[in-house]
Amino acid sequence: MFFNPNGAVSKKTGGALLLLVILFVSTSALAQEGANRIMANRGNRQNQQDTLTQRRMPVFPDYTSDLVSPEGPNQTITHYQFIDAKIVTTIDAKEYTAVFGLAQEAPTVRDTNKKLQDQINAFRQSLASIGINTDQTFVDFITQTRVYDFVVKGATAREKVSGFQIKENFIIRYSDRKLLDQILVLASQAGIFDLIKVDYLVGDLTQTRAQLFNEAARVIKNKEESYAKVGIKLTPITVSFEQFDVFQPFEGYNSYKAYESGDVDSAYNVVEKRKNSTYYFDPLPEAKFDAVLKPIGSTPEVQCTYYLRIKYFVSSRITVVADDNKKPN
Repeated sequence: MFFNPNGAVSKKTGGALLLLVILFVSTSALAQEGANRIMANRGNRQNQQDTLTQRRMPVFPDYTSDLVSPEGPNQTITHYQFIDAKIVTTIDAKEYTAVFGLAQEAPTVRDTNKKLQDQINAFRQSLASIGINTDQTFVDFITQTRVYDFVVKGATAREKVSGFQIKENFIIRYSDRKLLDQILVLASQAGIFDLIKVDYLVGDLTQTRAQLFNEAARVIKNKEESYAKVGIKLTPITVSFEQFDVFQPFEGYNSYKAYESGDVDSAYNVVEKRKNSTYYFDPLPEAKFDAVLKPIGSTPEVQCTYYLRIKYFVSSRITVVADDNKKPN
């Protein structure tokens, strides 16, 4: 059985950061640009101690040939071969957007909204000191919910509404990458500690895709000529698979834990200490690609990949099945 590029298989083929953490991380904004989003989907606290983040990787077909063999005697069996090209490049960001998570609670919706707007206004005023104007910021309303608590009286704990919570995201657009250091400090001074994500804006990628296609075509042509030198003649038929993909830096972070732990007899009640995990930017391995247009440097950047697979005709033959009922002369 073979994997079909269209997806079928056939016979034919968190939480908020503490102020101390923010101030520490702001000394190196490049490491922080993964932001809290890289911790997403980690599950509950127990799972967070055991589960490590794995970066997103491109997925390409792994089969190299296809044999079409209809059932029955005297049928045509056709053999096809594939040649593919994997290309990667790095794209410089033109601008960046940092998204901060804000949340306030109060007994009434009016009071909750006032606390949130006061916080936003204070943050906006401080951003003006580093050249970020109001038109470079945007507030995205997320949720407004009731907050419940318990009132204990005697042996009864009765749940009641204790107030309201409003959540909004504060989005900042900037072009100088180094500004993130200062933005983090100003955010902490405004009581904002949750940097959700930093997106890299690269603009129109039409030209980049065209460059990657041209390089993929060159790689495939070179492979054709190499095979011809050893007597393998292939006839191109069609494009079997094509894929263009963009990898934001936040998708390139892996996590790990560095510690050694001993064993203890199962008869004991074991209380373990929490082991912290950390994150590091791990770019796509360029050695896995046929060509690299622009290598990635020492800082997190956007990477683009292009995969092209061409299908070639190799040979065909007619199956012949002997008739066992036929008597010899």
